[in-house]
Amino acid sequence: MTKTSITLPDIAAAAGVSKSTVSLALQDSPKIKPETKRKVLKAAKQLGYVYNRAAANLRRRSSEIIGMVINDLTNPFFAELAVALERSFTDSGYVVMMANTSEDMQQQEKVVRTFAEHGAAGIVICPVFGTSYEQLTSHTMKGLPIVSVMRPIEGNACDFISPDNIAGSQAVTAHLLAQSFTRLAFLGGLDNTSVYESRLAGFKTAVSKAGIAMEACEILPCPPTREAAAKLIMERAKQGPLPEAIVCYSDVVAFGVSFGLDRSGFKAGKDVAVTGFDDIQGCNVFSPSLTSVHIYTDQLAKLASESLINRLKDPERPISNQTVMPKVMIRESSILNK
Repeated sequence: MTKTSITLPDIAAAAGVSKSTVSLALQDSPKIKPETKRKVLKAAKQLGYVYNRAAANLRRRSSEIIGMVINDLTNPFFAELAVALERSFTDSGYVVMMANTSEDMQQQEKVVRTFAEHGAAGIVICPVFGTSYEQLTSHTMKGLPIVSVMRPIEGNACDFISPDNIAGSQAVTAHLLAQSFTRLAFLGGLDNTSVYESRLAGFKTAVSKAGIAMEACEILPCPPTREAAAKLIMERAKQGPLPEAIVCYSDVVAFGVSFGLDRSGFKAGKDVAVTGFDDIQGCNVFSPSLTSVHIYTDQLAKLASESLINRLKDPERPISNQTVMPKVMIRESSILNK
């Protein structure tokens, strides 16, 4: 029996109830006892059945619906990515249903299952850190196409689209090293997460190629928020001379660092060179304008939509990982008048 061929009688047999009872339980009807409902839902989950709510409501055409799951819409980068993804799918004739998970695994599981229940043809997701393919498919059907953007999904069982984080970080670090800075820091990001490890690896590669010992550099992880970055750099400023240049995990982190430096009596672009990553809107009008790694959000969105649409057409096509080569956008924050 395949997961896509499971019927109400199958669930009824597994739960030891009638077909009508199964139907009522799946519709969350008050006509059945809570314990009976729990037994039915447990049997349905064990069999891998997903209730198609759209089919129960006059069958909305699922082939036109894409579920888009974004990890943090309060982060301007992910908001920009969401807009680009929606535009790309809309241009291809699809309707997008979007949900924000706020970096919460339980919320992610809930919205993914809801999209499956409402007949989404496929899902594009910026996953919560630590998301596995098995977690996603335990709440959907394994046949539901999923494409991950920016962060890989553990298990490597779905298409993945991302910028080349290592190359981008290496290039922006090399830009600083070309100015003869020797005391550098990599600041921001969470330990043991894929994007952090990749961007840190690019930083280390550039430093190594410049013949500088890593012991001369500082690695300062923190949650990738303005508040956490500002607090960290203010605490660091109290401990002694600051690094000459700081490679930040993201633009949001760089904004926090610039604020924290200012509160500590220093100025980004004057006392300390600062760079970001993502090149979100506003970097060029920030004061000082922020040097950042441009990752071509529109291109990432286009690749993601094409990947998901192609998988809808050919579910058996090989899994693919695609990267976009970024570009360093040099601005005032990383050029010091030494």
